[in-house]
Amino acid sequence: MPRAAWLAVGGLVSAVVLGVAAPPRPAILLGLAAAATVLAALCLVVHAERRPMLAALAAGCLLVVVRGALTLAVVPVQVPTVAPAGTRDWTASVQAISAPAAGQQHAVVLAEPRDAPAAAAGSRAAGGNAAGPFLLWVELPRYPSIAPGDRIAFRGAVESLPDDDDFGAYLRGLGAAGTVRGSNLALQPATSGQGAWLERLRRTVDGWIAAVLPEPQAGLSTAIVIGLRDRVDRGVAAAFTSAGLSHVVAISGWNICLVAATIGALLRRLPRRWRAVATVASVAVYTLLAGASPSVVRAALMAGTALLARESGRPGRASATLGLACLGMLLVDPGVVTDAGFQLSVAATAGLIAWGPGLHTWLRDHLPAAVPDSLTEALGISLAAQAATLPIVILQFGRLSLVSPAANLVAAPIVAPVMLAGVLAAAAGAALSVGCPAVLIVPVTVLGSLLVGALIAVATAAAALPFASFTLPPPWPPLGAAVTALLLLAGVHAGTRARLRRLARWLSGLRGRRPARPSRASARRRPHVGRATLLAGLVAVLAVAPLALGLSARPDGRFHMTVLDVGQGDAILLVGRRGTRMLVDTGPDPDRLLRLLDARIPAWDRHLSLLLVTHPHEDHVGGAALLLSRYRVDAVAEPGMRGAGPGYAAFAGEVDALHVPHRTLAREDRIDLDGATMLVRWPIPGTVAAQAPDDGRVVNDVSIVLDIQVGVRRLLLTGDAEDDVDPQLLADGLGDRPVDVLKVAHHGSRTATSAALLAAIRPAVAVISVGAHNLYGHPAPETLARLQAIGARTYRTDRDGSIEISTDGRDLRVQAEHAAALTFAAPPAVAAPPAIAAPPSLAAGPP
Repeated sequence: MPRAAWLAVGGLVSAVVLGVAAPPRPAILLGLAAAATVLAALCLVVHAERRPMLAALAAGCLLVVVRGALTLAVVPVQVPTVAPAGTRDWTASVQAISAPAAGQQHAVVLAEPRDAPAAAAGSRAAGGNAAGPFLLWVELPRYPSIAPGDRIAFRGAVESLPDDDDFGAYLRGLGAAGTVRGSNLALQPATSGQGAWLERLRRTVDGWIAAVLPEPQAGLSTAIVIGLRDRVDRGVAAAFTSAGLSHVVAISGWNICLVAATIGALLRRLPRRWRAVATVASVAVYTLLAGASPSVVRAALMAGTALLARESGRPGRASATLGLACLGMLLVDPGVVTDAGFQLSVAATAGLIAWGPGLHTWLRDHLPAAVPDSLTEALGISLAAQAATLPIVILQFGRLSLVSPAANLVAAPIVAPVMLAGVLAAAAGAALSVGCPAVLIVPVTVLGSLLVGALIAVATAAAALPFASFTLPPPWPPLGAAVTALLLLAGVHAGTRARLRRLARWLSGLRGRRPARPSRASARRRPHVGRATLLAGLVAVLAVAPLALGLSARPDGRFHMTVLDVGQGDAILLVGRRGTRMLVDTGPDPDRLLRLLDARIPAWDRHLSLLLVTHPHEDHVGGAALLLSRYRVDAVAEPGMRGAGPGYAAFAGEVDALHVPHRTLAREDRIDLDGATMLVRWPIPGTVAAQAPDDGRVVNDVSIVLDIQVGVRRLLLTGDAEDDVDPQLLADGLGDRPVDVLKVAHHGSRTATSAALLAAIRPAVAVISVGAHNLYGHPAPETLARLQAIGARTYRTDRDGSIEISTDGRDLRVQAEHAAALTFAAPPAVAAPPAIAAPPSLAAGPP
């Protein structure tokens, strides 16, 4: 290694010692600093000429130790901050956010209580530092959406950090003072400056990608392209972690190297100097677009050292540049040595320098000639970085993925095309935002969906394998990291490599002949037929896939009702015989709703003719605001009561901002959906209050009840109407004939779907939309017993997943995700009931 690398090694050793002896043991630290200073000075004097490497090691140690000691002498030791107790109003700056879950946002904020004097007194009474601000982890309502850099206000009480899980340890590492379950979330006036402008730009690009790609592909593509990890679906993120592919999601030196390697491969015909300039410019732009956070800048700096060395044609400079960059970071902040991102960046870059070229050459010489050189380079980069970071992953996270090498080998060739597809999707989304016809972006949607979907499929399949990933309990992580590091060092040792080559030759001799290894000259003359073949295949996919998808999405002449598994709430997708779509309610979780809809509706045809909100509770309207921002909705209908929750407020704001036509529905209004006639049975006109009261039962009782007639089949959607509504429905003639399908009211609660109603309508199929392990005890045993007593076949979304029911007007088919299909044959010749006259428009009623 060059002297600069030995300088960095000395600095790393000193930084580790500083971290071990950090406060609250300053005396030990100062003593170590003095001893290290004397030893390093002696080494510098005695060995500067005879052993320059030892002198460089001592100099690096001396520099970092002195830097740490000076910091300790100047900066006083702070008492751990204790946030004030009690429910308070807070103002905060959002530092970081994570992916939403269950209709809630999660963020790390720097918060100050509005009643500062009282809060300071409470903090002192708890034995902490009274001065704010306090770093808090908060759970907030899903609306309004927040982003890093936003100023927000909320209300909540600080709770202590968890003691018995990794999450609590993570928050302690951040320096968090507690957690808060907040309410009354409000955005403060927007901040200005370059950071705020950059974050707004990133969120705009995210919106462009989301307009072109379906979920969860859009979220993963956004994370890979611009580093918005909070957009990645939590299930997808867990699969990538289990498969050892989490580095694909996070912006790291690996991603930056991949970007630069792709640029270098595309510009390989340019002179080396111009190619190096283009590579550096690409890395700089990508770093800014990825947020320019300290971790991203650090990754770019580390990766840039290897890339510049490669493009300059002098790889020997890379280790020296890496050493200087590493030492510079340690001098700025010796504590960075404990940061997992710093460790992974340094290790990955060192692996690229040490093993990347060799792996690239080996892959190029042994893979078929049709494989593009850029693909072998990407594989070499991936394998080198993964091998170098494996000991750190085991040590820091205590997790070992047995499928990681194979998963990375399969996933690495896909990542570069996925990044390119993400860039194309952003460009297509920008074109859509200025009025480009949606049909023109179909090829980009198809390409991106297939590529990102393939990457998700690789991670999901790898994570599903037995023993794909397991956590190492203490004290195994340090031992596993040490063993892995020793194996890697043994693998790169010259003698070990020679023995492995002899073993490979012996194994090849068993097959009867020794394979000829192509020379470097012949490798350079590898034919490029493979690229032409790949290009032709890509063109064929882009030409045929949209046609195939379009044919598969054609209406099948049947009426479809899909009760979506949105958790503890309702969302029902209705599709008419000619493909017209209508959505009844949107569930509590907008992100989950979009994933379910995008799986059933093509991204280039995000269109709903009507969004009907049965009543303004959050578990029925929570997903509406985000839905309106992603889908083109012709009209909105509701009973006329304004909700009190943040989801309804966001929904009403989007309706006003987008100027969506709005209708109020009541009894006797009618809706026509491609010949399926829907009669509104409830509520009674003039009985709905303008503002939702505090009584939840009163709000439930304004639910729109839809009586749907398709041929001889009848379906009844009851919203959350309670049992006191049932007698009025029966008095209005609801029980004049049986019902084939009943959406059970209020998630199967004890006070909904009464025995009298069931006895009158006698449904053959009952569907309960309910969340797994909900806090309300839904569905109630009494309700399930009533359904069983009348012989209804009952489906539940918490157990059966999304449930699709279709009919051609005579037969009836039921298909659930986790249950066997059920088909009701067409009944004997039965005259269809008189058709309900429907107006020409989709929805009728007073505006």
